[in-house]
Amino acid sequence: MASSLTQAEVLIALVVAAHAGVLAVRLCVSLYRA
Repeated sequence: MASSLTQAEVLIALVVAAHAGVLAVRLCVSLYRA
């Protein structure tokens, strides 16, 4: 990567990825139970 990520940017990226993962899991569970 050309630009080095700062610790804050890495933390934000992890939070966004975790939130997206949780939403995906909830969607799969709701579709599975439907």
